Amino acid sequence: MRAVRSYWREFGLTMRFFGIDARAFFPLLIALYRPAKWSFALAIVAIVAFFVMEKKGYTLPVLIRLIRHKMRGSIIHARAWWHHRRNYE
Repeated sequence: MRAVRSYWREFGLTMRFFGIDARAFFPLLIALYRPAKWSFALAIVAIVAFFVMEKKGYTLPVLIRLIRHKMRGSIIHARAWWHHRRNYE
């Protein structure tokens, strides 16, 4: 009997395709739905933008959180009850 190698650790990693995060290739799927030169060009520009963004340290979820934080501002007006006295304890 051969021992089967377990791949359970790899499920927590982000998928990569040619060294780029696989979420960056989603615009290419949209371009394949409606094939035109401009849609493929826009998809390639989006993939390159996601690649540059990843090299700077931002992933798509981190970028969305950053944009949401900038839109919200630094003051949080409503907090849950368990956060009210957090700094005093």
